[in-house]
Amino acid sequence: MLKHLARALAASAILAVATAAMAQDKPKVAFVPQLIGIPYFNAMEAGGKKAGADLGVDFVYTGPVDANPIDQLQIVQNLIDQGVNAISVSVLDASSIAPVVQAAEAKGIKLFTSDSDAPDSGRAVYVAQATDEGLGYAIVDELVKKVGEDAKVGIVSGEATATNLNAWIGFMKKRAAEKYPKLVLLEPQFAGGTAQRAAQISSDLIAANPDLKALIAVASSTCPGVAQAIETAGKIGKVIGTGYCSPNTARSYIKSGAFGFSVLWDPSQLGYLTVWAGKQLIDGKKLEASNTVPGFAEPVTYDAEKGILLLGPPAIFTAENVDKFDF
Repeated sequence: MLKHLARALAASAILAVATAAMAQDKPKVAFVPQLIGIPYFNAMEAGGKKAGADLGVDFVYTGPVDANPIDQLQIVQNLIDQGVNAISVSVLDASSIAPVVQAAEAKGIKLFTSDSDAPDSGRAVYVAQATDEGLGYAIVDELVKKVGEDAKVGIVSGEATATNLNAWIGFMKKRAAEKYPKLVLLEPQFAGGTAQRAAQISSDLIAANPDLKALIAVASSTCPGVAQAIETAGKIGKVIGTGYCSPNTARSYIKSGAFGFSVLWDPSQLGYLTVWAGKQLIDGKKLEASNTVPGFAEPVTYDAEKGILLLGPPAIFTAENVDKFDF
């Protein structure tokens, strides 16, 4: 009996070692969002998990509880210390990420960006939701249809150092200057990652500008604050809200009239593409000009010169189509 028990224990030990080895052999791809706990990044997490299951990847999702660049960098460094094979980051501060890119390279880890870029950091690739130009142009073009070409528009953004948000604002200004010279875009106000602060800023903008016709929420976390300020001020129909918001975030505000529309993409697909890109990097596979990604109806394009893997064009969510989406 003791002999049988010894054999069983030995078999169990061998199985445990084999299982551990298999777990270690499974590549790990991490995604570090700008902050956790908001619908947008929750959707990216869901897409990343699906990709992990489909592609045989151990997906790691971890990020700061608020939009704090220092905390984000520490989390990235911790992942590097753990030896995660590929790490993607939605960058909060492009000026400070280069050292962790170098630290990752020194350990043979692929560090790349997704959702928000740091183009001069040496990152391996940027997984972009849409072009910055496309996003900036789309929101201005759609807004002008509703408020006219000579309206005054306020801008409420998130973290002041967020590369993607600042790039979108830059292209909004470019579009206005080139196509709508009478459109007045007020200087952006920054709310960090809180809807409460966005609501206060929006209320102040409405009070200080009686002729204000619209407010743009540039970060998904600021969308509720902007919409709530319009509702609280009794300005529905007089001030049109919009922003880069998921359908679930914007739905009630679109239906109340506080928001005329929202602009975005499918963040769950972006999360999936992020993990797919990480797996390609780990496997040493070259990204092609046109790439077939499992579950994607259209090929995903890659700009080798800029190092950008592009999800696709932005989507416009309105009262007519918002209920067709769930993210």
